[in-house]
Amino acid sequence: MASGDAQKVWFPEMLSILNENWNSKLSWEECGILCKEMTDFRDELRKRKNIKPAQMLCKSCGQYHEMGMSKITIRSLIFALKKSGKINNAELKKLDKDWKSFQRKNRLDGYGYPKEGKIEGLATLMKCSSDQKD
Repeated sequence: MASGDAQKVWFPEMLSILNENWNSKLSWEECGILCKEMTDFRDELRKRKNIKPAQMLCKSCGQYHEMGMSKITIRSLIFALKKSGKINNAELKKLDKDWKSFQRKNRLDGYGYPKEGKIEGLATLMKCSSDQKD
């Protein structure tokens, strides 16, 4: 496994797929669907390459546990478009501003889904056996 692969969110194969599927006329809802597809592809890719998740020290039990990968957000998608050269700085700023405005107006989370009362924290990404009591 290459250094940093455990934390990597965007692999080159994903950027290629993103470039093929990106269209400036995509709606924010379609961007959310693309993020879901990219998340699923990343998870499959990590499994095929046998890339183990990063580990984190659990404050509850003092043991190291594998962390789950968070889903790819729409903002992450926008920055990946810039990284891959699909958009320039001006387009990045405009898309970022437009997304934030749309997100706030429609009370959406970073993935494009309606916000709910409970905010999931970092602890939900960890798999701790001491938290799973019978």
